Amino acid sequence: MQRSLIPLVLIACGFAVLPLLHRMFPPELPVPELIIYNPPRQLPDFSFSAGSAQSLTLNRFRGHFLLVNVWATWCSPCKDEMASLNHLALLFSGTDLEVIPISIDISGASQVRSFYERFELNRLPIYVDPSKNVMDALSIVGIPTTLLIDRDGGEIGRMTGAARWDAAESVKRISEIVGR
Repeated sequence: MQRSLIPLVLIACGFAVLPLLHRMFPPELPVPELIIYNPPRQLPDFSFSAGSAQSLTLNRFRGHFLLVNVWATWCSPCKDEMASLNHLALLFSGTDLEVIPISIDISGASQVRSFYERFELNRLPIYVDPSKNVMDALSIVGIPTTLLIDRDGGEIGRMTGAARWDAAESVKRISEIVGR
């Protein structure tokens, strides 16, 4: 009887140790490779909520370049890139680029707020869309997906998958695009 439990115990231990190993040895994320659209693709307007439940639309941000990241707290690749997005927001603070992370968590802002506190993400605003309408509006098939949007609301570039947004090459490329 005890021998038949050994594989189950080993599997259970593996599930317990795996998150610890992930934290100790985080994956090396690639430098973002945006698919660039020239001319920019027009995007439909869509709504999402600020952490205070205030309803916003993409049009509210016209006049600024946006890096819109659609993500969720339960998405492992999303978690991996959030620190780099937080650092990118710091690097571009006071410029014409705004980092707009939109969580599709059904639990809403409270879940995201807790996530931000746990991972010390202090430069990112809390935006949520529990209805996932943003995914339909932007034709997103997987998360994380990040879009670079121009001042007029046109999509300049897109990347699906996690990336190291604060890598020197990425910061240089984004700076060139937004004219920083």
